[in-house]
Amino acid sequence: MLQKYLVQFSNAYRALVVCCTDYCDLPSDGRLEYDFEVSLEILEECNNEIIPVAQDKDLFKLRQNRVRHFVLTVTQTSSSVLILERCCGLFLAPSHHPQPSDFVLLDMPVEMETGTTGRGPLYMVKGIWNPCDQPCGDLNDISNGGRDVSIAIDVVASGVVDPIRFTSKTKFKIYQESERFYLYSRYTSQQQFTVALKPNHEDPHRRFGLAEVKAKMITATPSKLRSLFSGIGLGPGDDDISDITESEDEEPLISGTVDTIEQASEETLKRWRTLLESWTDHSTRPNELVKLSRKGIPNSLRKEVWLKLGGISEKDIEENYIYLYDECLHHECRHEQVILWDLNRTFPGNEFYHEGQDGQRQLYHVCKSYAGFDPEVGYCQGLSFIVAVLLLHLPEEKAFALFTVIMNEYNFRDLFKKGFQMLQLKFFILEKLLEDQMPDLWEHFQDHDLNTQMYASQWFLTLFSAKFPLGLVFRIVDMFLTEGPDTLFKIALALLKLSKSELLSHDFEGMLKYFRVSLPKRFMNKKHGQKLLSTASSAKIQPGKVALWEAEFHKLQDEKRSLEDPMRQLEHQLKQSVEANHRLEQENDMLVQRLMLNQVNMRHQLDELEKRNMDLKRDFSKLNTKYEAVCESNDLLSAEILKTKNLYHSSLAEGDEERSRHKLTIQEYQKVCRKLEEQHEKEKQELNLEVLEVKARLGCGIEGEVDSKTLSSEQRLRELELELAKTKLCLVEANCKAQEYEHRNTELYEKLRNHETSVIGQLKAKLNR
Repeated sequence: MLQKYLVQFSNAYRALVVCCTDYCDLPSDGRLEYDFEVSLEILEECNNEIIPVAQDKDLFKLRQNRVRHFVLTVTQTSSSVLILERCCGLFLAPSHHPQPSDFVLLDMPVEMETGTTGRGPLYMVKGIWNPCDQPCGDLNDISNGGRDVSIAIDVVASGVVDPIRFTSKTKFKIYQESERFYLYSRYTSQQQFTVALKPNHEDPHRRFGLAEVKAKMITATPSKLRSLFSGIGLGPGDDDISDITESEDEEPLISGTVDTIEQASEETLKRWRTLLESWTDHSTRPNELVKLSRKGIPNSLRKEVWLKLGGISEKDIEENYIYLYDECLHHECRHEQVILWDLNRTFPGNEFYHEGQDGQRQLYHVCKSYAGFDPEVGYCQGLSFIVAVLLLHLPEEKAFALFTVIMNEYNFRDLFKKGFQMLQLKFFILEKLLEDQMPDLWEHFQDHDLNTQMYASQWFLTLFSAKFPLGLVFRIVDMFLTEGPDTLFKIALALLKLSKSELLSHDFEGMLKYFRVSLPKRFMNKKHGQKLLSTASSAKIQPGKVALWEAEFHKLQDEKRSLEDPMRQLEHQLKQSVEANHRLEQENDMLVQRLMLNQVNMRHQLDELEKRNMDLKRDFSKLNTKYEAVCESNDLLSAEILKTKNLYHSSLAEGDEERSRHKLTIQEYQKVCRKLEEQHEKEKQELNLEVLEVKARLGCGIEGEVDSKTLSSEQRLRELELELAKTKLCLVEANCKAQEYEHRNTELYEKLRNHETSVIGQLKAKLNR
């Protein structure tokens, strides 16, 4: 590297006889200042072509491991001229403030080229950097954001001792080597410098030295690179599609902006419900479907109508798509990082897709599942917008199902196949339609070198969903699902027709700005949107002409391939074969990996089942032992129950016998009591009569004897009453004992019943376990 630098430096400073120009006539003690403008373009090698890289305002989008070509153009803008003799080095450094050791010297295949413009002399330097052979920091590693880069050019000026270094500062963002860009904006990164010279009295041939180089400002302006430099292989390659350029002075409509969505009337809803009720066969469509769809599908019914238009039933989703969706979602996906990067770029104007919301999670799931389902297409930028539109109306599984139908049944996946040949065919047909139906606008585009792909690539690849208001996007999707792929041409022609007068009044940059900014904002007004759809519905696409144009396109492609060098053709075929083989090997590796994973999972499941079987056997053995113990316990309990029953029956018999005996005793007592009461009453009556009779016949003389007899009779009466009371007391006690015995007998019976129920319940529970 050092030797190469020294050789270039020595060649730049080989001895020359310098003819001093007008600046040499100035006073030797004065400072001279010259203004320069340095512009930077970066290209990459792709499929044997050198193509411009994708670019934002201040950031270049590079792909990993690609050979890069740097084109620096130095234009002198000051009135006085400082002649630049040659370039002595083109350098690259991974920083905006690099140290001298950070710079990498790039290969310069040709000498500095010179020319003139209306502003002054122009010098162009080309350098080549192969990141695999010349590492430069982390500038070849995949990055999530922009990385600061400095690109410096050292030039030798006539009559100046020191070399002049112009350092252009920009940013690189590194993507995967297979990344495809459809948002392909071209900018020329420009920086203005002022070179100040001071007198030098030591060298008579070089009378000035370098005082300083001041960087004044950096700008990014739209580039028409193809027309500026010819013959260096600039142009869209197989993996790149150009699009409209950015503008600094006016912001475009934010992607995913929600405009007013008109609610359908009751009559419209009724007509749609009637149509849906009669639409039972998904293979046929009702006659009035197209007419109703052109007036707009009610937002509340879009979910159901879109699925029917895609021929998807609930049975299909349950039996096929749910399993397929889950299967593809959990497989490894090589596009996963690209999908994650695109999440924040998709519909930033819609709250559902803001960072951390459910919309981003669902969008990631559906895009990843489809990438696994269709490895040939995988994931490309633009697909996320279509998925996002579907997710605003459908859950994940149904959105995945409808998206697969759009990609396969509507042949939308052909636009994203390797090389984008079908997309190029769409551009060719649209250009022919424009020439056929609006020749004045077509001629205006041709005069200003405005290619179809510059404005239509985003339309076609995102189904017009990336920039236009969502209300209009929903209507376009309604029309696309109802009328098919020709909707792309009809909507594009309607947009051009309605914008014809404005486009004819603009130049190249004005037209690009109009497509990017003014056109989408115009359709925030729903009247303009309705007019667009009406115009698109009335557009005529003649299949015969389209077929002729397709044949013409393929003929041109064949002629282009026939003019290529045979060796280049063979290399191209070999590269395609290698890529196809690589893709097949990847798919084979994926299948082998999936097979091995399934085998490992099955082995793991088998081990789990065997372990579960052993556990079940142990549990069965334990349960069998418990069952035997329960049976033994049951036998013991049965014997105990039988013994208890026998005891109960014997106790019951004894109790009945004793109760009978007590009953007889009570009856005898009752008889005795009745006899004693009768005897007592009889004796009492006799005694009362006797007392009265004695009192009546006897006089006072024998009153004492009578009193003694009376007293003895009364005493006898009291004794009889006392005996009667004792007898009654015995009777009461006997009754109490009989009641107590009956109570105890009842309690014993209840306890026996409860015990029997409890034992039987425990036995049943054990048997159940």
